[in-house]
Amino acid sequence: MLTSEVRHGYATGSQGNRLHYLDYGGEGTPLICMHGVTGNAWNWHAVAADIRSRRRVLALDFRGYGESQWSASHDYRTDDHAADLTALIDSLGEDQVDLMGSSWGALVAIQYAADNPGRAGKVAVVDVEPSFAQGETDLFPRPTSHADHEDVKNGVRMAYPNAPEDMVELTAAACFGPVDGGRLAPKHDPFFFERWPFRSDDHWDRLGRLPATLYVHAADSFVNGGVMAEMAERTPDARLVEVADSTHVIPVDNPAGLVEVLLPFL
Repeated sequence: MLTSEVRHGYATGSQGNRLHYLDYGGEGTPLICMHGVTGNAWNWHAVAADIRSRRRVLALDFRGYGESQWSASHDYRTDDHAADLTALIDSLGEDQVDLMGSSWGALVAIQYAADNPGRAGKVAVVDVEPSFAQGETDLFPRPTSHADHEDVKNGVRMAYPNAPEDMVELTAAACFGPVDGGRLAPKHDPFFFERWPFRSDDHWDRLGRLPATLYVHAADSFVNGGVMAEMAERTPDARLVEVADSTHVIPVDNPAGLVEVLLPFL
């Protein structure tokens, strides 16, 4: 398996924690991509590789994920990720960036853009609702580890049934790492097998303060398209599009479809 050229970057987060990000290069206003609760920065690889000819693209590992530092006190609220995002943007020396988030990453994008007027130029909100009926511990079951790489790939294929094979291979390799017992586990704090802090979020009041926003719904997602339509109605400058042949994590399941709707917006 080969990946197109990408550099690894590091920054200091809001609590002195180490943050890791992938820098795909490119020119112009940076587009910072943020993953969801079961992923990491590599989820954006195919999308970033396709759009870096148009602009600079970065993909952030949230604290507790990928190569970023875990929080000993489990400070994993959306507020914490937004504070880390602020620290990253400051470290880049940029006055303004564009933001794209999938699921939890989209909530972080909404919070940062609404609470920091002028610092986010455009926002792409990919398949998320701004509030939740489920509680933080109402989680669907998923394996905490796998026997080997082939077992990981089989799990990835089940989770992302439309994903191109190179993204299946990359996700299995880059989003899972070795743990005790000779097994492979998702590269995140095990805390996220027990609790998803964003389930207590409510971002409805922030939507009216967003800059130009593209809302992206996955046709085969559990996310309610009607709710996303209401989100777009509450945002002054917004458009809602739907990506066919994709489940919830569009950057992995149908990256080409996401690029197709994203490029005209950018």
